[in-house]
Amino acid sequence: MKGFLKKAFNDKNRKKTIGILCSIIAIIILIVVILVSNSLTFKNKKVEKHLSVRLEEIGKTFYEKFYNQLGSTDEERSNKIKNYTYEGIIIDLENLAITNFNEKQAILDEFKNAAGVSCDVNKTMVSIYPKEPYGIHDYDIVVNLDCGLDNKETTTTSKVQEETTTTTTTVATTKKKSR
Repeated sequence: MKGFLKKAFNDKNRKKTIGILCSIIAIIILIVVILVSNSLTFKNKKVEKHLSVRLEEIGKTFYEKFYNQLGSTDEERSNKIKNYTYEGIIIDLENLAITNFNEKQAILDEFKNAAGVSCDVNKTMVSIYPKEPYGIHDYDIVVNLDCGLDNKETTTTSKVQEETTTTTTTVATTKKKSR
């Protein structure tokens, strides 16, 4: 081993050996940076999925309560809910939390990204679009998260019918920073 080190660091091979060692150290640092970055991305994706599902649940609960307050019969509710078909019912996180009075602060505290930064309560929202035959479970729901997840705003659309949910699309767009 001593002979190898003497030979590696003699005047003739010193620059080559130092260059190889620097390359190895740079590769190790690069691998560590990639692993840490992937770990944070994975954690943000997991948080994003959880927040999307949770916001959709809160939106569904809000809509079904709202629907039941529209009238005393299914026909009366159906006729009133038709008016929201195209514009939808759009409600932000702050107002969703207010409608859950006993859980308001817990809901707001729950909506944070992996770094612990709170979601924007005015831009994080659900849009609910009633559809025929205008029953309590006949609607599409669009979830919009603005939670600082890699500077992305995430929108998820789900179709809800007869208590079954299918996620149809997820779109993420990077926000432009203005100067």
